[in-house]
Amino acid sequence: MGGSKEKQETPQNEIPRISSGTSYLDQILAGGWLCGGIYIVAGPPGAGKTMLGNQFCFSAADRGEAALYVTLLTETHSRMMLHLRSLAFFRSEYVGTRIYYLSGSVTLKDSGLSGLMELLTRTVREKRIKALVLDGFTLLHTYAKSPLELREFLQGLSVLCELTGCTTLLLSTEVNKAMDVEYAMVDGILALSAELLGLKAIRGLEVIKFRGSNNIPGKHTFLIDERGVNVYPRWEAVFRATPKAVPDSSVRLRLGIPSVDAMCQGGLITHSSTLLLGSPGAGKTILGLSFLAEGAARGERGLYFGFAESAETLIRKMKSVGLDLAPHVERGLLRLEVRAPVETLPDAMVQELMEHVSRHEYKRLFIDGLEPFSKESIDPERTPRFMSALLNALRAHHLTTLVTEQLHTLFGPDLRSPIQGAEATFDNVILLRLVELDGRLRRLLSILKMRDSDNDPFLREFVISDHGLQVRELHKSPKRRPRKSRGRG
Repeated sequence: MGGSKEKQETPQNEIPRISSGTSYLDQILAGGWLCGGIYIVAGPPGAGKTMLGNQFCFSAADRGEAALYVTLLTETHSRMMLHLRSLAFFRSEYVGTRIYYLSGSVTLKDSGLSGLMELLTRTVREKRIKALVLDGFTLLHTYAKSPLELREFLQGLSVLCELTGCTTLLLSTEVNKAMDVEYAMVDGILALSAELLGLKAIRGLEVIKFRGSNNIPGKHTFLIDERGVNVYPRWEAVFRATPKAVPDSSVRLRLGIPSVDAMCQGGLITHSSTLLLGSPGAGKTILGLSFLAEGAARGERGLYFGFAESAETLIRKMKSVGLDLAPHVERGLLRLEVRAPVETLPDAMVQELMEHVSRHEYKRLFIDGLEPFSKESIDPERTPRFMSALLNALRAHHLTTLVTEQLHTLFGPDLRSPIQGAEATFDNVILLRLVELDGRLRRLLSILKMRDSDNDPFLREFVISDHGLQVRELHKSPKRRPRKSRGRG
């Protein structure tokens, strides 16, 4: 991932944009920074300000523009280069040709703010700089003789940026939102933060102020890795549209187990979402993979997105119950994507999932594990909104989706969902649980809810054996007249 290579096209009379160097931050900023603006990027040491500033410079260099990175701190440029060299956006050939690194600490110490302004003005004009980063902006408070001098410095910088079309980032460790002079004068403020969720550190980003433009408000998460700063907008804030695709109860997708399909009046309604709620070992993963295998056998592409078992384990598990997934995987009809459920960000996983979905024309999707999308969130109360937006986005891609959620209890009468409110966002809910019956544990399957469709309300025994998958009656149910449907196959 990286910033867009070109400036954003804008209608006439609108201020053109310049990419921040990270595509999803550009999305939060409604297209990028406004050209010629001055923005404060504030955050504690180690929050990612220097990385973000350098990505901004290298993104400008990618477009053939000149960038200037001025440090007022004690960190040497050689040490900064050492840290940047391993990052994907770094291009050594840009350093000294398109990106100029300059120390302003001596000038600031000897000549104060006026001397620093002269240095910036001369360099920006001579090098035709379009992206300027001033690292250590907090030090200007120390060297400014009065608030008026700091105000005059910012006014001078604003005039310089407007005349030259140079966009400036001021990197500051001042993280409060006090009404200091610089906060009132700049065009925008971006606050970076790092907080602990248990033992895990979560990096956050929030647009405090963005003059003259819309933006996506609220806090968003980001990661720093070998690609640099990767920002992930809150998914429910990004995808707010109502999908045009609607579930069609006359067209069903079978789960691959005739007796279960019969309980669902022929299968799951197309474009619907189904929650497989159940105890550990109750058969959720096997039922979901049967859904994908049934589609693959009919030539329909399916995606497995899970967190617990490897692809090899899944193939071996399904082969033991008579379903060979390997040929479907080899033909490209079935893709098994497995992620370790550690140190994840829900919005990052959704972005990755949606990139998979956008690249391939999947018809069926099985997400094996709702928990990583909810337990790793900074705000657990956002889960229902997050899931609603995710399911709408998947429906917009004409997907029929199954998602598993694990009950905390191994067996027993307690059926409370661990994620409050999640089940209400799904069209259908199928419950799988273990109960003690006739002196042994049995798997029971029941359909708790099917939106816009009749369903069999009775409990059935879900049997998993090397002879295959089937459900058996526990109680004699009244005979139901078969209902005509356009079930596929």
